[in-house]
Amino acid sequence: MKREEILRKYRQEGVDEGREQVNRRGDDAGFWAMLLLSLLLMLYQAWRRLPFGDIPALLFCFCSVGAWSRYRAARETGFLWMSIGTGLACLVCLIWYVARSMGWVHG
Repeated sequence: MKREEILRKYRQEGVDEGREQVNRRGDDAGFWAMLLLSLLLMLYQAWRRLPFGDIPALLFCFCSVGAWSRYRAARETGFLWMSIGTGLACLVCLIWYVARSMGWVHG
């Protein structure tokens, strides 16, 4: 493919790889910051013996929706199973958190 054809194709698609790279780096940095803060909050909850499960439910929800999106785009069954597994883990953590915070379960 000639250089002009490639440039024309990119202009038609509106794809800016440099901008996509910047966005990806920002998303990655935000993701790692969210994980660090989540870990600190979970450690605090464990230390204070507070109901636990809300933050893991959020993280599992993030993983489940991300895996589902990847499955829809690539149709790779690994992403489907990851989506199902992390979705179930999200529900379990959420149910556990609600049960503990309502006083239905002690421990």
